[in-house]
Amino acid sequence: MKPLSVILGLVAAGIIATSCAPKTNSQSDGEPMTHLLLATGWFQQSAEMRACYYQSYNLAKMALKDNLQNYKGQKPTAVVLDIDETVLDNSPFEAKLMADRQNYSDSAWMEWSAREEALALPGAADFIAYARELGVEVFFISNRIEEESERTLKNLAQAGMAVDSAHLLLYDLSKKTSCKDERRNKVSADYEIILFIGDNLSDYTSLFDRRDSSLALTLADSLRNDFGRKFIILPNPMYGEWENAIYEHKYSLPMSEKNRMMLELLRK
Repeated sequence: MKPLSVILGLVAAGIIATSCAPKTNSQSDGEPMTHLLLATGWFQQSAEMRACYYQSYNLAKMALKDNLQNYKGQKPTAVVLDIDETVLDNSPFEAKLMADRQNYSDSAWMEWSAREEALALPGAADFIAYARELGVEVFFISNRIEEESERTLKNLAQAGMAVDSAHLLLYDLSKKTSCKDERRNKVSADYEIILFIGDNLSDYTSLFDRRDSSLALTLADSLRNDFGRKFIILPNPMYGEWENAIYEHKYSLPMSEKNRMMLELLRK
């Protein structure tokens, strides 16, 4: 589910809201971004990454079929997917920022998304076609902002995952929160959501939004039986709410301090 990155303009205004646009850590102190370089390299260049996505979407097919067969209700069924790093690959955006030694900015993200060049991630288009063959409606709930609707529809179509605007629910900035509950509830009013797919646990439930110092590790343990059945999680080492929580949601900290905080938490 795109990342739970924060739109920096809203943060500066004192409104804490998450966005699907990847937020790259600051390089302003000259500290090397080795962790992001390795993560982006793995995401783009490793066969293991492709295998993880194929494995996840193969599992998603099995879970979808099982859940559909076991569903006894009257509503039509639906699957809800995130977009960024779930079905579309934005790693070139991260790579370009690193190459240019620039920080994340809303304008840089909007420039990237306007290019409509994000490629389909392995297994995504095939899974969506499979869901539709089974008669399951496909919805995308993303924290891309509504201003990106037209370009997102075009990018999805070019990537082999065409959808109409009624099946695309983006972040309405006027809501002052990027929590996906309201949009999930909108879908569930008319459909039974039998599967969620995303790269962030907040793509499944808002319980994982705005994590505290516990990092939601115990919460993930408590929901262990849902993973692979109700929710398919995809690998994204580049960014996410997991990282924001480690930095205590202090997005403007210099990289040296973020590195210190990360290392302090690691088991040694």
